[in-house]
Amino acid sequence: MVTAIVTIVIFLVLITLHEFGHFIMAKSVGVKVLEFAVGMGPAIFKRQKGETLYSIRIFPIGGYCRMEGEDEETDDQRAFCNQKLWKRFIVVAAGAILNVILGFVIFIVIVSSQAQVQLPVVDTIDARSNLAQSGVLPGDEIIRIDGKKVHFYRDIPLYTSTLDANSEIDIRVKRDGQQYDYKLQPVLNEVTYQFTEDGINVIDVMNGQTEERFIEYGPGEREQYAEYIGKEAQSRQYILGFHPKQEDLTVFNVLSESYHNTGFVVRLVYSALGQMITGQTGIDQMSGPIGIVSEVNTAVNSGSSVNVLSIMALLTINLGIFNLLPLPALDGGRLFFMIVELIRRKPIPPEKEGMVHAIGLLLLLLFALVISFNDILKLVGKG
Repeated sequence: MVTAIVTIVIFLVLITLHEFGHFIMAKSVGVKVLEFAVGMGPAIFKRQKGETLYSIRIFPIGGYCRMEGEDEETDDQRAFCNQKLWKRFIVVAAGAILNVILGFVIFIVIVSSQAQVQLPVVDTIDARSNLAQSGVLPGDEIIRIDGKKVHFYRDIPLYTSTLDANSEIDIRVKRDGQQYDYKLQPVLNEVTYQFTEDGINVIDVMNGQTEERFIEYGPGEREQYAEYIGKEAQSRQYILGFHPKQEDLTVFNVLSESYHNTGFVVRLVYSALGQMITGQTGIDQMSGPIGIVSEVNTAVNSGSSVNVLSIMALLTINLGIFNLLPLPALDGGRLFFMIVELIRRKPIPPEKEGMVHAIGLLLLLLFALVISFNDILKLVGKG
């Protein structure tokens, strides 16, 4: 029940905010808005204010902003279809942009709840790693890995996530104002987590050498890990082998970390889309609404509000970026037609554009059904 409520609230907030982006920008540029609705279905509350009807509808599964002349031609000079191209463009783009901004705001809350932020700066180097013999020194700032710019610490594990035993990494560091380049092989790090009644026993193996440490549960953490007590979890990945420098929170590094976290998720979305287009990612690796509910359930059961906020940040940024894709029925599809209009210096006939969007919507719904069926198969497999 809690998961259902949290999921509904998350989706309602994300979609309502998206539609509010269209609404507030339409009002700002003088477009006539007929209705702004929270929820779908029959109205349980309605209030007319000026030319706009504000309503709350019975099913909390979405919302909409209905504008004059949005899908049909009309003689009303304030209708959406009769506005200049740049006005229509920013009204359509505003929803997705507001979703991304929400992600940034959520990351500010998440980062502010931490004691420190991690920097892409080497603090200590694990003596078992190949990095220890590479020439990289404590205090070095890692600025590039294999030619890719490192914006903040999380870029480093992202760039090294696909490495293997045959990989050789090019690392560029900044030291005392000078830049230095090094080559090294990543090291395989195998970690076993043994969950006990009092804490987690961590067995860390690197280059044939083992280190073991015990982490006691903090306040509330035992309940968080209750389902894992008596079990083991393992991770196996190739890493550089250093601990990053940490810095106490300031207004500037909170904003910087939140901005880079937002950009990080945006890059992940585009990377995932690229892998899907090139066939590197199959349908079985994608998640739809059912898979999202499963992830929300995991976050809720963890007892951590940060985990729930993290899911929300990922979802809102995903929603924003996905909506900007040049696909029919999405905001990006509408923007694509506007770009075509700009090039050919006249709009596409509304009936033709509407037909393309209708077909695109059917295809998107079919795709969502396939993904949802795959989510069900995953859940059945887990059960």
